[in-house]
Amino acid sequence: MKRWRTVLVVLGVVLALLVAAEFGIRALVQSQARQAIAGADLDLEQPTLTLDGGSLVFALARGRFVDVSGTASSAVVPFEEHEVTVRALSFQAGDIRLVGLNAAVIGDLRLSGTLDYAGLSELAGLPVTQGRAGRVLVTYTVDVLGLHDLQIGISAVPVLNLASQQVELEQSRIEVAGIDLTEGISQQIISRVVKPISLAVDDRVRVTSITVADDGLVVGLTATDVAVRR
Repeated sequence: MKRWRTVLVVLGVVLALLVAAEFGIRALVQSQARQAIAGADLDLEQPTLTLDGGSLVFALARGRFVDVSGTASSAVVPFEEHEVTVRALSFQAGDIRLVGLNAAVIGDLRLSGTLDYAGLSELAGLPVTQGRAGRVLVTYTVDVLGLHDLQIGISAVPVLNLASQQVELEQSRIEVAGIDLTEGISQQIISRVVKPISLAVDDRVRVTSITVADDGLVVGLTATDVAVRR
């Protein structure tokens, strides 16, 4: 009986130490992880970070890390040849693997944030502003009816093509022209100038959703194997 009592006491002490270690390590690691996540390849600014459930001690013993979630004021996303800032981000990171003492790889990173109209204009190579009723307004410079460099505003519903990673401008119509245009000429102009806007990043980052908002497009992104350095 005494042996079992001794065993139980020892187990109790071990469990107490493990719990104390868990809380102590979490406090330390959460502070360091917040600094490390700011050094991720996506240049997260002013990140907040919360360690999600699961034992951190056991995860670290397996060379892993618990899932994390948080926010960031912005992140720089390399859309094709343009590095564009996405703002007001929230993110969830999972499948985090430790690489040595000072680095890790986030296997699955999911983000949501706002690509403002200035950034969208940079990607389109054209002025893009908010339209009405879930539409965007794109300004084109065209030559038509003997007039040169005529500014024409075409509104459209932006729709994400997941396969091509492009924003297609559907239900396009001319809303600002400065001159009277027949329906036929309007359609000719639309067919000639309206092109998709590429949101392609690279093989590791993909756009999964877009929604029109007052200050830009709210975009959902997923990224894989994102390097994090301490």
